[in-house]
Amino acid sequence: MKQKKSILFSRLGYKQLTAKAYVVLLSLFITVVVTGCKKQVAEPHQPISTNTATTNSQLDLVSTPFGKIPASKVHLVEPGTEITEVDGRLKQINSITGSIIQDFGPAAITNSNENTSGKTIQSIHQKPLSGVGNGYYVYGDLPSGKNIQSFSTSWVVPGAPSRDSTLFLWNGADNSSDGGAFMQPVLGWNNGQGRVWFIQNWGFANGQYFHSNAMTVTSGTTVTGVITQVSATHGKYKYTIAFSGYPSITYTQSYSEPANEVIEDWEAYTNTYLAFPPNQYVAMKSMVLNYVGSGSTNQPISWVQTNDGAIYTPSGKNTVILNNGTANSEVDFYFQ
Repeated sequence: MKQKKSILFSRLGYKQLTAKAYVVLLSLFITVVVTGCKKQVAEPHQPISTNTATTNSQLDLVSTPFGKIPASKVHLVEPGTEITEVDGRLKQINSITGSIIQDFGPAAITNSNENTSGKTIQSIHQKPLSGVGNGYYVYGDLPSGKNIQSFSTSWVVPGAPSRDSTLFLWNGADNSSDGGAFMQPVLGWNNGQGRVWFIQNWGFANGQYFHSNAMTVTSGTTVTGVITQVSATHGKYKYTIAFSGYPSITYTQSYSEPANEVIEDWEAYTNTYLAFPPNQYVAMKSMVLNYVGSGSTNQPISWVQTNDGAIYTPSGKNTVILNNGTANSEVDFYFQ
């Protein structure tokens, strides 16, 4: 506060001011300082940001759970709004009135869906990744003709990493043929939010990336990411993307295709395990998958393991699949 006072009055040349002017300016200074010193105490789990990163230009690339994406393609889905298709266009609407808030262009998949490496986005297996160590994930395709009715996963928020890094843990769903229906409840570390764990819901459609507000969570908290099909008609499948117990960041998105593939992912934007959480591993478990379609439902599925850019850990492990199937499966991602 003393520094602020010195700067303010040196600029005004207060030593040359009359006593009356000095009193007036001193009164104004006190008002400014008192107002500026008031701190807002955050409530537990209060939203901490409306964006994933601060950018200087819409041409800047921002870090997202999809990789580095141009800021102009990353959009906040405010509470009370949703993303849907209207007359073949991808739009943000008021959830109650249906009034159009923003138009994001054609809803149908086009060849313009390119990531920063120039590759066309076809599915989660080709999603944009940057940095060493990304992409520890497993996926499971549903039987032909089936689509997801609900998919949930629970895990415990790890401890705080000792080094700066950007980390994501999430469960997700997409359309295996072209990634045209992609959604994910995400636990993140840092990524412009500071040295905190936060939860945020994300979705992708035709070159555009959508996200809810972020809310802080503490280490040791159990979080459950839930994807639910709200309605399904030909050409329009509506889903909610959510974390149980955090309704203010739930958002709704409609897709022209149904989700028929599930994913578990540990995404680490660092080149060393020293920037990982101190826990030996995180258990992505209590998975519950229900799906619908022609013929019998809820046949067992098999998880497929991939380690795209996996780096060394002291245990020598990266991804371990336990309890294959549609219920009570578990995937362990190793940090140490």
